[in-house]
Amino acid sequence: MHYNALILNILKKSLSTFGFLLIAMVVSSQNDVVFEATTDAKQVTLDGYFEVSFTLKNANGSQFAPPSFQDFEILAGPSTSSSMQIINGQVSREMSFGFTLQPTKVGKFTIGSASVKANGKTFRTTPISVEVVKGTPKSKASGGEEFFIKVIPNKRTAYIGEQVMLDFKLYTRVAIEGYEIPEDPNYDGFYAVELRRFNSNTVQEVINGQQYVTKVLRRIALFPQQAGKLTIEPFKMQLGVVDDGGRSSSFFFQRSVRPVNFTTDAIQIDVKPLPNDEPSDFCGAVGKYEIQAGLDRKSATTDDAVTLRVVLNGNGDIKRVQPPSLILSDSFEVYEPKMVDEKTEEIRSEIISEKTFEYLILPRFTGAYSLRPTVSYFDSEKGQFVKFSVGPLPLNVKKGTGKPNTNTSNQGTQGLKDILAIKTSANLKKAAIPFVGSWIFWLLLILPVILFTAILSKQKKEKALAASIDPSEKKAKTAGIEAQKRLAIAKQQLQTGDSRVFYDEVSKAYIGYVCDKTGLPLSQLTKENTKEKLSTFSLDEGIVDDFVKIIQTCEVALYAGLDNPASMQTMYEKAVEVISKIEEEIQKRTK
Repeated sequence: MHYNALILNILKKSLSTFGFLLIAMVVSSQNDVVFEATTDAKQVTLDGYFEVSFTLKNANGSQFAPPSFQDFEILAGPSTSSSMQIINGQVSREMSFGFTLQPTKVGKFTIGSASVKANGKTFRTTPISVEVVKGTPKSKASGGEEFFIKVIPNKRTAYIGEQVMLDFKLYTRVAIEGYEIPEDPNYDGFYAVELRRFNSNTVQEVINGQQYVTKVLRRIALFPQQAGKLTIEPFKMQLGVVDDGGRSSSFFFQRSVRPVNFTTDAIQIDVKPLPNDEPSDFCGAVGKYEIQAGLDRKSATTDDAVTLRVVLNGNGDIKRVQPPSLILSDSFEVYEPKMVDEKTEEIRSEIISEKTFEYLILPRFTGAYSLRPTVSYFDSEKGQFVKFSVGPLPLNVKKGTGKPNTNTSNQGTQGLKDILAIKTSANLKKAAIPFVGSWIFWLLLILPVILFTAILSKQKKEKALAASIDPSEKKAKTAGIEAQKRLAIAKQQLQTGDSRVFYDEVSKAYIGYVCDKTGLPLSQLTKENTKEKLSTFSLDEGIVDDFVKIIQTCEVALYAGLDNPASMQTMYEKAVEVISKIEEEIQKRTK
């Protein structure tokens, strides 16, 4: 009896749990009910046909009522289908009602709303429009072509660093089984990235009076690197065209696929330079960007270092984005920023990149501060520079100790006293002079204090001397050392064979050297003023030309993907040699 009651109790709990799960699934499935209409045709010829689907999502429907289709003939339908998925406990279901339609006349027509009942409510679709055009004989369409490929940019005019989307689009009236590009196009003047995720669904379009099935085969994101009229030269693509030879595909007669080469047209993009009114806090970003910033703490002392993190996220050329110039009051000492993270991903069928910078800030004085980092980028849609401010970021600074630990001497003396022996009997011999209280004892006791005072005095003098030196003068003196450090990092990458990081480090070493040596901000650095500034040191013209050529070679290598080990070794040796010669000549002239 007790056993039966136990079984009954377990069954009740199981049924109750199942009931709760069932209710949760039903509730989940009722969320976000959507009823929408879609078509696979933008245009259709009078003798063509197209598909229309009415799809109900996240519900079971009944009493489906289609529109009248008064301007079309129904060739097939309604065909129904349904599906259900359970992912992480979330239930999603779909019901679709499809029709195949053929136009009865030429013009622009609207397919009205369909309706369906679900969850005690009536849902209706939004009307959709279809344009019907008069067809032409098949042999006349687009020069009699059964298929062709267009390379279509989403814009013909762009700024340096702005993202341009390039679609390889197939138009066909015959079956195509696969494609191949024997040799990639030459994107001279562009930095190119191929997208992996984009809408590749087939759509029907009318070209020159003929109906084609279209599909985007490939999508490339291009980032212009120079101003002017840049041309993407024609290139070949090989298509696998299905040729049945008059036979139907079957178990015995398989489809025959013949390769056909097709050459695209040349595409020209007009690339404009950025305006000359570049603000001082321009970070090099072009396109649409979002900026975020934050401190690693809200309170600190004058002994602490505070980290400010700035994140720039946008659709422009991320390689052009430099650390924003951080301008704070004299209450803070700001160290050179460093790039701590860079990532790129595909979002909404375009390349979105993110770059993160960190700034080390040392508070000098106490107080309550509100930091507002600002940065400017170029908005390519507006055609102007945009200033963006983040914050305020509150920071409360309290006074620190500023005192080093000086307890070591006292602890040593106390230890010495602890180990002295206790005499328990008299000694008839003449007592020796005791160590404690002797002149050697006092000398050893006072000596550490004298040394500590001397060291502290020397450090204060060095700090006072460093504070009196102009920061730009200090950077100019250490420019060669900093450049050699960068080149040492480049040498490590040379040994590992990482060409991209190698050329990037050489480029940073040379650009940083010019900025430190001349006091020129990075945002104002150009090829022309680089030569001009270096020439002020009365350097040999050949050395200056070599310096500029190395920067140009690095730029080409970064965007063309050069990875020849021999070229990298030659580049490294030349880079070290040129920096050394410049430093030698400058030192000779300053003596």
